[in-house]
Amino acid sequence: MKKFCLIIIVFLLSGCYDYKGLNDLAIISGIAIDYVDDNFLVTFEVMKTKKEGDSSGASGTYYVSQKGKNLVDCFTLSANRLDKVPYFEHVEIVIFSETVALEKLDLCIDYLIRTERLRNEFYAAIGIDSAKDLLKTKIDASPVTSSYLTSLLINNYETSNSAYLEVFTKTVKRILTDGEDALLPVFKKNDEEIVLVGMGAFKDYKLQMIFDNREASIINLINNFEVKNIHFTNNNITIAVYNSKIDIYPEKNEIIIKGDIEARISEVNSNIDLYDTATYSLLEDDFKKIIEKEISKIIVKMQQIKSNALSLGKKYYNKYRIKSDDWINKDIVVNIDLKINKKGLTFEVPR
Repeated sequence: MKKFCLIIIVFLLSGCYDYKGLNDLAIISGIAIDYVDDNFLVTFEVMKTKKEGDSSGASGTYYVSQKGKNLVDCFTLSANRLDKVPYFEHVEIVIFSETVALEKLDLCIDYLIRTERLRNEFYAAIGIDSAKDLLKTKIDASPVTSSYLTSLLINNYETSNSAYLEVFTKTVKRILTDGEDALLPVFKKNDEEIVLVGMGAFKDYKLQMIFDNREASIINLINNFEVKNIHFTNNNITIAVYNSKIDIYPEKNEIIIKGDIEARISEVNSNIDLYDTATYSLLEDDFKKIIEKEISKIIVKMQQIKSNALSLGKKYYNKYRIKSDDWINKDIVVNIDLKINKKGLTFEVPR
């Protein structure tokens, strides 16, 4: 929305465009890229703008789709079908179908970083099955599906740290950097609802595995992506991580993960004595094991798919100056120093 307001201000101050000029633009808010029957299928979500003299109050979006053997044709022919000048500066998200993520992401990235149409500051995501159908889902909460998807990412990141929230340029950098691989959020359409189902991990340009939302939050924890709301439960006690720092040390025969984690108690469904300092020591020991186990599971899965989505290959190279995937065969040692906040968590009940 800030970007859209800036566009209007620039037009008004420059004197080059008046209100009529703004309405002559086809403002594209989202793009879906599918690969069907040996053809790319590109779909634009275009924001509706009033024509001069139109008092109908129409709002929302409409869609334009085009098939082609390559993305240049798809984008060009789609733009030619618009009755207004296509404007790509407001693109919020680009969705790749699962098929594209498995087979054609290299061609898509090559086009998107070369084209002058986009600024590459949008979010990228994977759509299970059809990216087009996902983008065309009408949501009651928002007249613009692209904006809804972006808000969904931000909300999931802030509430449970389960979303991958990095702009496209950072995703491309991860792909192009030796010893790193990309991560992308994954959406799925359920009936007329869109849900974030997890995070896709890549090896080079190919999707290798989709981690569920819980696993995605642990990936964000390991990658130090400002995790503040991950919950861990042990029997009737739930804690919430609010501060963390994870370091990975690739050694000759093992991968050592060390972490400093601070957490608070979120929920208690037992008669545990929270006034006793010994209670916290026991809880820290229990939850330390739980967190270490979840981190280990993620590392093992990354080893199985040979993905550097945790930058293990880069860390290995930085230490030994050797480009190698030897880390995929190493043992894993996780050592977490957990501190549970004891202040302000208990109170006296008036009698």
